[in-house]
Amino acid sequence: MPASAARASGGTNDFFRARVLFPIFDPQGDPIGFGGRMMPGGRPPKYQNTPETSLYRKSKVLYGLNWAKDEAVRANEVIICEGYTDVIGFAQVGLERAVATCGTALTDEHVRTLQRFAPKLVLAFDPDSAGQAAADRVYEWERKHEVEVAVAALPAGGDPAEVARTDPDGLRKAVEEAQPFLGFRVDRILAAANLRTPEGRGRAAETALAAIGEHPSEFVRDQYVMTVAGRCQLDPDRLRSSLRSGGARPRVRVEAPRPRSTRAETPENLALRLAIAAPAEVLPQLHEVLFDDDRNQAAFRALVAADGDLHAAVADADPLVEELLSRLAVEETDAGVVDVRRMLLRDLAQRVIQEIDSAHVTIEDMRAHSELQGWLKTRIEAIAPDAPPDPVGEDELLGWLVQRVEGRP
Repeated sequence: MPASAARASGGTNDFFRARVLFPIFDPQGDPIGFGGRMMPGGRPPKYQNTPETSLYRKSKVLYGLNWAKDEAVRANEVIICEGYTDVIGFAQVGLERAVATCGTALTDEHVRTLQRFAPKLVLAFDPDSAGQAAADRVYEWERKHEVEVAVAALPAGGDPAEVARTDPDGLRKAVEEAQPFLGFRVDRILAAANLRTPEGRGRAAETALAAIGEHPSEFVRDQYVMTVAGRCQLDPDRLRSSLRSGGARPRVRVEAPRPRSTRAETPENLALRLAIAAPAEVLPQLHEVLFDDDRNQAAFRALVAADGDLHAAVADADPLVEELLSRLAVEETDAGVVDVRRMLLRDLAQRVIQEIDSAHVTIEDMRAHSELQGWLKTRIEAIAPDAPPDPVGEDELLGWLVQRVEGRP
């Protein structure tokens, strides 16, 4: 791991300068990296971790597992939080079975590791983050790894580290009363609704049914239908009929869990998912000019500014970008960075060709524009899906596109 980092002036600076360091160990207790938290008045990002190595992979590593595993086995439960200080906060209130992800969303590999120690996983994230977790991923983890995923409704007042200081009993109670993932979602939907009017109860029932319809088990779905019927003063059979027909909302499904994502799989979204999952590998291969959508481009810039640290990127982002990053962090993809970069390059090159076509040029310029279009079309053909790898040619095309886009008036 680097002990120093280059400064813009050409000198070097300590990689973890002005940060509180947290040593990170593997499950056996062997040190594999460090996490550095920004001190008050320090320079962002908030968290800066050891760059990924063959030993330290954020998608696999869980901070504190070396300490938490014995208690997790005894309690048949492990608590999952977001930060190093959150793990310490849980330990201070007597919950020594907490672990934290290291700057990334919970992954399938994390769950595979944790199920060896406990059959119940309690998510102790910010309530909004926990509620927005991709349902299809949670239900897949429960099916694939035979675990139960629950959510702790944390008391108001901040993250677990803060709540441990201000309301330790409340923090313990939140873990003790953690709800199944779907129960947590339904409760939050109904709690936020106006159940005093028929219109409010109807809208709440529609929204709750949409969440219930994502669960793969008919028997689980039916129990939550009864809950909604009671809270919304509606006939359970009417709700069951609506759920079966998909009439509550177009997105309700009852036959099977959703695919990994119901949103359009655009190359830009695929690239952002890959950048979140493996920033050290992916970010250097991309550039912000490859993103045509302003929101996607802002999300990419946030990841770059945070050196791939998802938590730091989310903390500094505006609400729309924060929502996008939080959503993509829990949506996985089988795409490879080489293929995705090729798609982005092709899309941008096509946009440039269209720009050239629509430009008002003189007779003298027509020949140059025609030659440029021919060169671009040749480069696009060279990065077709079935074309052989050409990293040098792709780097050359990306460099040219960057210069052209950044050189626009």
